Amino acid sequence: QNARVLRLYAACKGKLSDDGCKVLAQRLHKNQALKNLRVSGISKKGCRALANGLKRNTTLRSIDFTASCSIGDIGGKALGEVLKMNKALTSMDLSSCSDIGDDDCKALGEGLKINGALTSLNLSRCSGIGNEGCKALAECLKINQ
Repeated sequence: QNARVLRLYAACKGKLSDDGCKVLAQRLHKNQALKNLRVSGISKKGCRALANGLKRNTTLRSIDFTASCSIGDIGGKALGEVLKMNKALTSMDLSSCSDIGDDDCKALGEGLKINGALTSLNLSRCSGIGNEGCKALAECLKINQ
């Protein structure tokens, strides 16, 4: 195997359709080179499809959901499941997903209890997160060390 590692940065400008997310998820399953991915404008269904690809991906290190991603409860729960299975991701930026709420944080927290790889989770502009979501994340940090 070649000692050089190809580092790619993929950016999708504009809205990525649900079908586009499905195709991307299929490619992520077989991906051997892509390390960083930035997606924008994806929906709940698109996030769920993308999550299916991320569960089996072993090379992607960073995913950034930018610009008006509306992933909602479906996407948040799907990403929580990703964290239970994916041991490659070290960074997940959900700061542009303003519709993330307490239930999503609970799902993410459950995933983080098992995941030992993720070192960065950005939820900085997720205005739907209340006390319950913060508590859920704090609880998972007691376990995830």
